[in-house]
Amino acid sequence: MRILLGLSFADQQLLPAPPAGPEGYAVFSPAALLRYLETFYALGAPAINRTALRTEQYRQLLTLHLGLAAAPPFYEAAFRADEFATAAELLSRRDELLDAGYALARSPAAAVPPRLLVLHELEALLLDDTYTLDLLPGPADRLNLLLGALGEDRHPRLWIGLNEPRPLLPPGLRRLLDRLEARGDSVEQLPEPVPTEEDHDLGRWQHCLTTGQRSDTTLQGDGSLVLLRAERETHLAAYVARLLRDQPDWRPGALLTVRNQTLDNALVSEGLPSLGVPSTSLARPSLQVLKLVTAFLWDPLEVDRIMEFVSLVTKPLHWRLAQRIATYLADTPGLFGPRWFAMIEGFFTEMREERQWTPARLKDVRDQYESWFRRRRYPRSGRVPKFDLRQLFVELRQWAMDERNELRKEDVRKNRVVQDYAGLLVLAAQAQRATELLDAQPEADLGFLEIERLIRTVYEPAPTRFQPREQGSLTTVFAPASVQKTPSGAAAEEILWWDFVEHEPDYFFSRYYPDELAWLAAHDAEPNGPRHQNELARWQQARPILHARRRLVLCLPARVDGEPVEPHPLLGDLEAAFPPGALARITVDVDAAEAASTLLGSATPQFAPVPLEPLDRPRAQLHIERLRSSPEREFETPTALEDLLYYPHKWVFRHYLKLKGTPILSVANENRLRGNLSHLFIERLLTAIGPDPAKMNRTFVREWIDEHWRGLLEREGAVLLEYGQEPERVQFVRTMHYAAWSLVHYIQENGWTIRSSEQTLEGDLEAMGQSVRGRADLLLERHKNGRPELCVVDLKWRGKTVFRNLLRNAKDVQLCLYAEFITQNKGRGEDGQPLFPAAATVHTAYYIIRDAVMLSRNELAFANIETVAGQDEARVVQQETLRKIRTTYNWRWEQFREGTVEVRCAATLGALQDAYLDLDHGALLEMEEEDARFDDYGSLIGLVV
Repeated sequence: MRILLGLSFADQQLLPAPPAGPEGYAVFSPAALLRYLETFYALGAPAINRTALRTEQYRQLLTLHLGLAAAPPFYEAAFRADEFATAAELLSRRDELLDAGYALARSPAAAVPPRLLVLHELEALLLDDTYTLDLLPGPADRLNLLLGALGEDRHPRLWIGLNEPRPLLPPGLRRLLDRLEARGDSVEQLPEPVPTEEDHDLGRWQHCLTTGQRSDTTLQGDGSLVLLRAERETHLAAYVARLLRDQPDWRPGALLTVRNQTLDNALVSEGLPSLGVPSTSLARPSLQVLKLVTAFLWDPLEVDRIMEFVSLVTKPLHWRLAQRIATYLADTPGLFGPRWFAMIEGFFTEMREERQWTPARLKDVRDQYESWFRRRRYPRSGRVPKFDLRQLFVELRQWAMDERNELRKEDVRKNRVVQDYAGLLVLAAQAQRATELLDAQPEADLGFLEIERLIRTVYEPAPTRFQPREQGSLTTVFAPASVQKTPSGAAAEEILWWDFVEHEPDYFFSRYYPDELAWLAAHDAEPNGPRHQNELARWQQARPILHARRRLVLCLPARVDGEPVEPHPLLGDLEAAFPPGALARITVDVDAAEAASTLLGSATPQFAPVPLEPLDRPRAQLHIERLRSSPEREFETPTALEDLLYYPHKWVFRHYLKLKGTPILSVANENRLRGNLSHLFIERLLTAIGPDPAKMNRTFVREWIDEHWRGLLEREGAVLLEYGQEPERVQFVRTMHYAAWSLVHYIQENGWTIRSSEQTLEGDLEAMGQSVRGRADLLLERHKNGRPELCVVDLKWRGKTVFRNLLRNAKDVQLCLYAEFITQNKGRGEDGQPLFPAAATVHTAYYIIRDAVMLSRNELAFANIETVAGQDEARVVQQETLRKIRTTYNWRWEQFREGTVEVRCAATLGALQDAYLDLDHGALLEMEEEDARFDDYGSLIGLVV
């Protein structure tokens, strides 16, 4: 059997491809050669990755050793800081020494260096039958077992061609090759490439690299060596793809040292065959599940992580229920309150009645919900029993396998190509490894950081092939040393080095002190050090250059994925090999607006300037014909009415055309969250106080907030209970203590009692006109001088200056409407009587919660507050504002009857002023001059481009 052996041959893709047929070669990496030989000697190789389990076993060995050691070993401090990372490092050193042939199991000599002595002690403990310790065999253990069995000579005779120089190979592989040669197998070095004899730029550079001398001549720009530069890798991809499309005879081999889709996507967009490049990423939705499921173990639940979980494309929860939960959390970031359970039960009722789900399907989805959201949870500072965590991973693995089977069956039913769904397979394997890791741990329970470390240990990227490799695509390799030439094969004529940028680590350091290296060398067990690694990297990186015969194209972007990148180190060698300025002759600047280059043939692409066509700016008025016959709505709300008065386009788009954006599945921002929570705090506090004046004292307010704040946050604002949110939580609760007592004090000191909160108020803009219905945040009542008085208080979280200006400019539309509706007194109670006493005086005010400030036009309702001085009495101002509201409302509907919709923003202000020169502005509300706040329709009116 003839074998090509290389350190970078794991994917078995070479450039050019080795000859096929009976005289062909098998392409092996060292790991593949080990597995191949093990089959002849009844030595089993592990079917799946056991690295994490071996590390856990070695961690237990280190724990035992620490307890038995007479003096602190050298790794003690590191082990205390991170047990798993220290175990992984020491295990890798053990394996490295075994691979080099060092006998750790032998009794150490007296002069052995101290750190090597510790490794001897650890190996002795591992082999001591007194302790029930185990360690799965790693590659070095398997290699030593194979070396011991090779004397039986069961394998067929081999011819092995080495890609890398033999002195640069790992010591264990060199030992194996020596033993195979002793048994009669042939091991030969593949011939080193020689510089081409042709007199061109590529040949000159090859001579410089092999001789180490500068060239006497400059570069000629003959097309044999080309450097493509661009600002971004996407520009290069578009250029190369167009080159390949326009020159069908040019089909170089492609070297992609990083597997991504950039070049492949560009080729497919030009109608060329796909390279079938597998992309590896940790961002696969199926893999995100693994690191999110543990969020369900802790109390309180982390709302952000739950939102991530339910927003995933692939998740162990029905997508309809997950979307409903995500929409709920985006509005109310809390769980398990009355609204939560109403939402959940409403979902199942809807699925049963409207979508006709069967009882079995309903039960399956409910079981999913119960499994995740109703499982037992533990305090974040506590520990989770291993059984509960194990059950979680077992369920996750089973779901991944079942989901994969269902998806494959779905492909068959719909006559689609049956996909492999490798992400789910990897997820199942990682859940299985997590289970094995748990089983190997002696601890009965785990803390938060231990669980997170366990997840990180088994978490690894999943390769995904978005498209299979198509016939006629470029031959592609993914490592520079995969460019080679077999003894009987052809050489690589043309090579496209796609990402000629720096990928190598910029440091090498030795794991061993000089005395340790001397000791190991004296025992013929010296591992490869930084010198070997550096020489191997230099040898591998030069392979594409030395093997290319006719043309080498180097692609050098300045940025990849938006991040600046450094050129490949060989660019420095190229610059040093030729006189200054020589690279300009072989460089094509893809982004430059210059004549097409002839370096790559006559049919080379060139970027053409595209004229800018800016989008139309917002138009002052739109025409919607069907708006002419639109009837008024049965009820308007004060908020919708403000849109109609000030920004008609918002009202038309939202309430007439019913254009509503998809809810953004993210937790509410800070100000919105605190506004909602503060409203709930005060609403429920005032409900608890009710009409009882005895409860209007600081002690009751403080005790009520102390008793109820946690429960309210859990149900409505769990974000503030998460780890790291303590400063914000403490600040918010303190603010509520101060603001709530200040409000209660205002009410008490001015003789008010609490009539209701969230009071529904309705009335007509004018007699027999548009009906409006809204909710007043707080309604107070009192009797003063024998007359009943009412006060509407609008609660706001922040915005003291904004609402002060509303009062000053007589633009407090909602408060004026509420006062008018109380006067109209159209509402009726359960007894059929009017809600409010006749001839009651109505006051209005804003209360800014964050600042604990009451704002009003005067001090008739509340003494010693901030007022907005004006020439007219408050009632007169309100009546004038109501008149303007009615007039503006009628004017807007006159526009609608003509099919006209005003678009008001800063960009249309001048056009609107010109259009309304003859308008009686004094009879209307003062119009806004700024863009509308919270306008979801900016792109529709041309404001957002």
